[in-house]
Amino acid sequence: MNRERFLVKSYGDNPAGVTAGLVKLLELLPNHKDAVIVVPEMGKVSGTMLVPILGEDLSKRLIKNREILFDDGSRISLCAQATLKNYRRADAYLVLWGSKYAIQDVEALDRWKSLVLVTWMPEDSAEWEAENKVSVIYDDGRNQ
Repeated sequence: MNRERFLVKSYGDNPAGVTAGLVKLLELLPNHKDAVIVVPEMGKVSGTMLVPILGEDLSKRLIKNREILFDDGSRISLCAQATLKNYRRADAYLVLWGSKYAIQDVEALDRWKSLVLVTWMPEDSAEWEAENKVSVIYDDGRNQ
């Protein structure tokens, strides 16, 4: 199966990195229809980080309902890494602040076609980059 892998090399909760990852996920949505945003913990997600791209209304709905349905039938869901197993049938994933363990969890899923990873620490993706063809779409230039 042909899979696309995109990397946002970001340090910490860099808003520009989150924005780059979210923009890429939205670009992929017309071709994939079912996307999931994976975060380390639901309590750490703030709607304000999503507002610049999704707008205030959609951001609030995503945080509250854990899902947004669009008029064209496409959907974005929001889940914590611990509940990823309940979202294993999506076509595209955006992993925010992904550790090497989050990367392994998504890689183990069998249906996905595109993966966008926003790192917490740039070194978290080193092994993944070495083992796969990965397109870097943003790099904040910070290594620590």
